[in-house]
Amino acid sequence: MSTPAIEIKQLYHAYGSKEIYADLNLEIQTGTVFGLLGKNGVGKSTLINILMGYIRPQQGECLILGESSYCLPPETRERIALLYEGFTSYDTMSVTQVERFFSSFYPKWDRKVFFELIDLMDLSLTQKLSSLSFGQKSQVVLGLLFAQDADLLILDDYSMGLDAGYRRLFVDYLKDYLYGTEKTVLITSHVMNDLENLVDEIAIVDRSTDVYQNSMAGFCRGFRCYECTEAPAASDKVHRFETHKTGHQLFSFFDREELEREIGQPLTEVQVNFEEKFLGFVGKY
Repeated sequence: MSTPAIEIKQLYHAYGSKEIYADLNLEIQTGTVFGLLGKNGVGKSTLINILMGYIRPQQGECLILGESSYCLPPETRERIALLYEGFTSYDTMSVTQVERFFSSFYPKWDRKVFFELIDLMDLSLTQKLSSLSFGQKSQVVLGLLFAQDADLLILDDYSMGLDAGYRRLFVDYLKDYLYGTEKTVLITSHVMNDLENLVDEIAIVDRSTDVYQNSMAGFCRGFRCYECTEAPAASDKVHRFETHKTGHQLFSFFDREELEREIGQPLTEVQVNFEEKFLGFVGKY
């Protein structure tokens, strides 16, 4: 069996008295598209900072492509393409100039991949990045990442600034880009429905130190939404209960019959999309 692309062992990290992770263990296998999901402020970017060696883990160990994350050698960093939230772009350069500049740093650079994305956006190669919309500039940056031909892509909130059309372009292109390869992707996003048919495995981070891990299919299949007539008694089989003007909903990993016996009232299962299930897991507010 090949070495996992990312291994996290007994990770602990806190900011002052606020614990972010406690005894986190996680493996991301080579060739997997992995979604790190959670609302703002729960520690997604902190974990990426730890994985890239920008923050030393307070306890535990993180391995990237078999190397300690805090002292990655240059030859390992060359195998990682990172899109970081709030990326920096070189606005005074044209599209052609920025491609030429970045290509000098990466020995496996594939300019064909970069210009394929530029063609899809119908951009002029002489346009300066300063003249592009935020969404267009984001796609240029994604093209720079894909052209690196990296073994591991870390995409921290790739959807930032992208409208629905650009997000669809990215998801479709990424699927084609990964097809038939053993590339690994770690991706975070606030736009949940884009990810359902893209991601293989997920970890959901909430405001506790617990991290839920499952396959995307396993979560979508196993986490259910029910309508009920009144607030249920406290039960560890009820993950979350919500009251709305139109009625009550509860979310659970248990099937309807077992849950009805537990809480003593009839339930109606409601079919909801992945985003609604995600919010039912972490809470809307």
